[in-house]
Amino acid sequence: MKPVDLLHYDPGLMEETVFLAIREDREAKRFHKERHLLYEITNAEERERAFQDFYRAWFFRLGFSEQIETALGEQPLISSGVKGCFVARAPGKQEEGTELFVNPEEKLSDREQRTISIFLLPESLLNPSVLLTFLRHELLHIADMLDPGFGYERELPAAEAGPTHDRLHKERYRVLWDATIDGRMVRRGWADESVRANRLCDFRQAFSMLAEDIEDLFSRFFDREPHTHAELVAFVFDPRAVVGTYEGYYPGARCPLCRFPTYTFEPEPERLAPEVANQITQDFPYWQCADGLCTQCADLYRARNASASATQSLPGNLFLGPQS
Repeated sequence: MKPVDLLHYDPGLMEETVFLAIREDREAKRFHKERHLLYEITNAEERERAFQDFYRAWFFRLGFSEQIETALGEQPLISSGVKGCFVARAPGKQEEGTELFVNPEEKLSDREQRTISIFLLPESLLNPSVLLTFLRHELLHIADMLDPGFGYERELPAAEAGPTHDRLHKERYRVLWDATIDGRMVRRGWADESVRANRLCDFRQAFSMLAEDIEDLFSRFFDREPHTHAELVAFVFDPRAVVGTYEGYYPGARCPLCRFPTYTFEPEPERLAPEVANQITQDFPYWQCADGLCTQCADLYRARNASASATQSLPGNLFLGPQS
């Protein structure tokens, strides 16, 4: 299906956009003259339809549909995979973007179940070059969602550490996915090379535990393709283990004993007293010093060892219980 056949525009968005644009357009006089004539229609419903048709005609005459049709036409997976595309007014700048909606009705085909919405502010339609870059980025996300090879799933696995880490994982996934999207855009000439620095900054903040490996690991996602949803999720949940640079422990990793995430690992686990290390391996036979442990677990085993030592030092005939 052609992109233009998929598109449906919000009348309010078209009206606001045309009003913003016409103030400085050379055809403003013609616009106001034609618009004034519509008030002569006496039937209220007919007059309302006439105004909607009027703004729609001017919306297309001024070229506001061109960037949307171009961006949509570049994504054959979307054109062939959805029933329709609705372009509506965004409530605010932060709400601009795209959404994929899936009708759960089982009798419908995959294509008939799916529609997408593009949410924009009228002001954004007045800046064609910026708008096209934005739409390309957003629609690449939708194309990934529709691509069986990407294998997108709407929900990430639940974090063992609870809702706080769920939010952390979602943010890391967003950063990683955006890196793959903008990398493709740069290679296709859709975005300036300078976008790389911005994505690297986001990547560095989201995956600060990677330290000296950060640029090489970022390159895996920005400079290469294809990628899959499962690959991104695996990296989000355990970056070092996935890329083969796991060094036993790092800030934010889970303690191998208590399994809680921690940023305070025992600084020198190899210097634990031999009797403390022996107690740990009695409870965790596969544990090694190189695996590390959190300071809380280290203190617990040190305290247990101190308690055992104190008990052994008590006189053998000392009886602490009640006598019968």
